[in-house]
Amino acid sequence: RVTSTMSYRDMRNFTEMLRALGYPRLVSMENFCSPNFALVAEILQWLVRRYDPGSDLPMDTDTEQDRLLFIKSVSQFMATKAHIKLNAKKVYGADGYAVKELLKIASMLYEAMKSNRVSEGHAHAPEQFDIASKVDRKGIK
Repeated sequence: RVTSTMSYRDMRNFTEMLRALGYPRLVSMENFCSPNFALVAEILQWLVRRYDPGSDLPMDTDTEQDRLLFIKSVSQFMATKAHIKLNAKKVYGADGYAVKELLKIASMLYEAMKSNRVSEGHAHAPEQFDIASKVDRKGIK
């Protein structure tokens, strides 16, 4: 059962956006019934690399200190580069509240992908799109 920390719609939208963006694993709604930091960190790493393949962030999450540094670095990166404010405490909780935070990033990437497909007239290859031009031109935040 999905926790009360997120709506069914938010969770469904998040999993569908990940699928459309080309996330390599299947993520089900049940994955977030209890805290699952490993999955949240994996998705967050993938989203950051999807946004900026050249990002240089500490991706180690073995110890509590590493996890804190990882979350802080990703939060600062997204705030400065994408103008998306993430609540680090909610992300660290790795539950439904974290999904709401990850949904902010996924939504921005998804909208940029949709916008790029429409402008280029393509309906395939979610792996290839230029987000930088869409963010600058459309002012997506």
